[in-house]
Amino acid sequence: MDPKKIFLIELHEIIKNSSEIRNQLVYPSEDNMMWDEYKLSTEEVNALKNYNFDDAALSAIEKTVRDSIMGAFFRAFALLDAVGDPEIVEGEQPWLGLTLRERKSGEEDVHEEFLHDEFYAVYWDWLEQKNKDK
Repeated sequence: MDPKKIFLIELHEIIKNSSEIRNQLVYPSEDNMMWDEYKLSTEEVNALKNYNFDDAALSAIEKTVRDSIMGAFFRAFALLDAVGDPEIVEGEQPWLGLTLRERKSGEEDVHEEFLHDEFYAVYWDWLEQKNKDK
């Protein structure tokens, strides 16, 4: 199968798995978030604990989360494909997109940064850009 298609199929599985949040809603905890920035407050945990989610509500929430995640990836791919423009950062030149390519067997670039490593690190850059005019 084409590597790009494998990637996109796997992405749909990641989205599905990431949207299945019923346990976090039914059994919330201040400690069940990976990043301190998103940990729930005691007030938020208590609010979730006091809500009696039924199956229909949990299903609706998960569908809404899945749709939002899919929309986020769609917009990210539009940026990669250069059919969408950056909204937060103004570049010095017109946005031409980015290219992701398949690695060949045995190919390794030790100087290349991995996107999954950079993703969380640039959170603070995003926050700075988002708040620069405030």
